[in-house]
Amino acid sequence: MISYSQQTGLGNMGNTCFMNSAIQILCNTPGFTDYILNDIYQFDINLINPLGSRGEIISSFAALIKELKSRKQPYIIPNLFKKTFSKFYNIQYYGNDQHDAAEFLLQLLDAINEDVNLIKKKPYLTIPSSKGREDLVVAIESWDVHSQRNQSIITQLFQAQFKSKIECPNCKNMSITFDPYMMISLPLATKKNEKGIVYYLLDEKFRQKQMTLSVYKNYNFEWIQNEIRNQLRTQDLVFNLSNQQKNIEIRPEDDIQYLKQQLQNSKLFVRPMNIQEIQVPYNYRCHTLITHVNQEFQILTDITTIVFDFRTKIFEIYDHIEKNYNHQFKCQFDLFLESNSQETEQQCYFCHKQYCKYCELKKCQHSLKYYNNCISQPGFQLNFIIKWYGQGVPIIFNKEISNQKLQENNEQFSVNKSSLTIYDCLNFSQQQQQLDENNSWFCNQCDQHVKGIKQLLLYSTPQILIFQLKRFKSSDDVTQKIKNNMLVKFPFILNMAKYVTNLNLPNDYLKGHDISELKYKLFGVINHYGELQEGHYNSFIKNLEDQKWYCYDDSQVTEIQLQDIITEHAYVICYERQN
Repeated sequence: MISYSQQTGLGNMGNTCFMNSAIQILCNTPGFTDYILNDIYQFDINLINPLGSRGEIISSFAALIKELKSRKQPYIIPNLFKKTFSKFYNIQYYGNDQHDAAEFLLQLLDAINEDVNLIKKKPYLTIPSSKGREDLVVAIESWDVHSQRNQSIITQLFQAQFKSKIECPNCKNMSITFDPYMMISLPLATKKNEKGIVYYLLDEKFRQKQMTLSVYKNYNFEWIQNEIRNQLRTQDLVFNLSNQQKNIEIRPEDDIQYLKQQLQNSKLFVRPMNIQEIQVPYNYRCHTLITHVNQEFQILTDITTIVFDFRTKIFEIYDHIEKNYNHQFKCQFDLFLESNSQETEQQCYFCHKQYCKYCELKKCQHSLKYYNNCISQPGFQLNFIIKWYGQGVPIIFNKEISNQKLQENNEQFSVNKSSLTIYDCLNFSQQQQQLDENNSWFCNQCDQHVKGIKQLLLYSTPQILIFQLKRFKSSDDVTQKIKNNMLVKFPFILNMAKYVTNLNLPNDYLKGHDISELKYKLFGVINHYGELQEGHYNSFIKNLEDQKWYCYDDSQVTEIQLQDIITEHAYVICYERQN
């Protein structure tokens, strides 16, 4: 009887820790391991594929996996597999040089794909172009082209599609393509990476989290609003630019330079509408400012915008305030409208008095439309002043209320921190980037090469989702690379719904099956220690049989605790889709 308390390691044949770590991951990959152990691969071997090894790589790999799972000895030497893989796929693995584990894992998956590819003769096909057509149509066509050349266990489990967008900064001509992938490379978001504008996303309790939008051209505010809608995956947003004293008008045609100038002394707030606001018919929406003040009319919080129905009565506004704000201030309030008169001799729109700065508003049956119709000054907006009085009202601007951050929020875009989350990296990876001159893009409308604005999105995700953290970058010495050892936190349950354009698997496109959540569970991590050329790899893996976590460090295998899995050494992170 097999004892599952004992795990089998892989002996190091001289800098082969990169290979051992990747093999142990695949040895415990859900779905794929059963494919090997049950000999299903034997029915799929392609003996005539010129890109394959006529089944030698997959056969050698399968023999190795079966020996690992037999657990007859503490460790085995994968010498035969190494020779076979080097012979057919990459001669550089013959020697004892250190190599990149992520690169090897991709090459091994690619080699297995070719060995068990059900397509005997690959047709020559052209990649579809978008030409203004719907994404779903072009994505299905692109996946169909890929499927006509690749059908295997690898495409079923490990592959999905990127959505790649390149826009000409001059004429706005755009190219959209859908390309297959097996691994997602995530850059580590740092303050040096930031370009563009900072805005503050408000949650349902009006707490803030800092977000960044990359902007590479002097676009107008309307373009910025649309990009933020795309970034947050919703059209139902409320925008307002304000500081601690007033709300600042910004028009759709105002450019980014004007916005940046205003942002020196104010903040751009963005808030998703709640269900009540969304349900207001578009032609009846009244974007109303809300300003909280104390009894001396000193502003207590940042100015925000609420979407009301024009038909809403003033007494209903009172009810709204009692329901939504009383728990925060816990005292009494009076309601005022900000007047256009202020300290001028102009008559107040609402009470027709001069020098009226705040016009008191009693409970009544008048609607918002009535008061809005009183306004004739362009750009002047209804601003409800909520004056709080009684015990417990702060006498200065309440920073605890207005600037409270979302603590440990996985989806916050982080800057200047000692650690990141994988959500930070996903956010940053989907930011726009401007191509440099060495990677310029040919715009067929301008008939010239331009420094296009590129954005890489996830159109779909596979059953087995693999991330590579881009810890290495080139240095002045071309033979060396600098490693970033920042801690990247990643959850055991990962929700990818926010980061995927289409929540269907590639094979589910034609089924009309939509998914509101896209959750993955962690099953493996490849770690890297030291520098690239002289470093060391091991892997933390959840064993398929006993569901315990082990550290596979070449020939040594030891059980580890959950709290020890997330470290600054994580390099390749592997998830399995839950459903």
